[in-house]
Amino acid sequence: MVGTESMTRNPIAAFDHRTGFKLGAPVGFKDFMWEALKDPAAGINMIQTAENLAKKYSITREEVDQFASDSFAKAVAAQTAGFHAGEIVPVVTEKFELEGYIPRGIKLQGKVTEVSADTHPRISPADVLGKLRPVYEGGVQTGGNSSALVDAAAACVVTSGAYAKAHGKKPMARVVAAAAVGVPPEIMGIGPAPAIRLLLERTGLKLSDIGRFEINEAQGAQTLAVAKELGLDVSKLNVNGGAIALGHPLAATGVRLTITLARELQRSGLRYGISSACVGGGQGIALLIENPEAA
Repeated sequence: MVGTESMTRNPIAAFDHRTGFKLGAPVGFKDFMWEALKDPAAGINMIQTAENLAKKYSITREEVDQFASDSFAKAVAAQTAGFHAGEIVPVVTEKFELEGYIPRGIKLQGKVTEVSADTHPRISPADVLGKLRPVYEGGVQTGGNSSALVDAAAACVVTSGAYAKAHGKKPMARVVAAAAVGVPPEIMGIGPAPAIRLLLERTGLKLSDIGRFEINEAQGAQTLAVAKELGLDVSKLNVNGGAIALGHPLAATGVRLTITLARELQRSGLRYGISSACVGGGQGIALLIENPEAA
């Protein structure tokens, strides 16, 4: 299973020129990323869905900034301790060649020849984050307490237990169950809450049985709303930092969340963990995994 995303290379696009335009008419370009983050059914974008949740769950700007600051601090601590290095393959300047095909390659910028650590995490005090201007007047979301736009790829091998045993492979985790739900698009960020509830219902487990949660931090208010809705013990949530600090490379996030969760279960000796994310358009998805060594 592989996911890859280069958000820094998302294009600025012209959406209205396919059938031509009049001489002298303005040539309009739009940020493709911003267009992709708008929900045409609800008529709002992803930041506005988080603002809706902030109002619904009475989440303040101070709470969101503190949550973001904590995410950065946990990510920096995990990086310093070497935890993140265990799931990162360094990216280097290199060329890929195969007979019959045009050579392809990766060229890092400037004199950099290798990137082996995430570059976005940094200590970000809540009072510093509090000075940033909100995206919408009177709102709680800013560029500092929302998920970062980053480039990344993630991969994992998924196989049956029988195959792993027959080939002498030691699995990182066992996939126990999954759940996907639909929610109103204007509060799409709450999706992990009902998805996690459905997952627990299907497996007969309680929230207290789950040792760790990796819930994607699309926006600070969105993740806090999920935690409040579930009554979640936040000491179990994103303990090595989340997407506010590490970034949310859309196609790679699900795999990254689950790999981080599996490794954290091994590190902490806990049995069960849930990775979960909201989905633009009004969905929530959740995955329950088990640490084989703690079973």
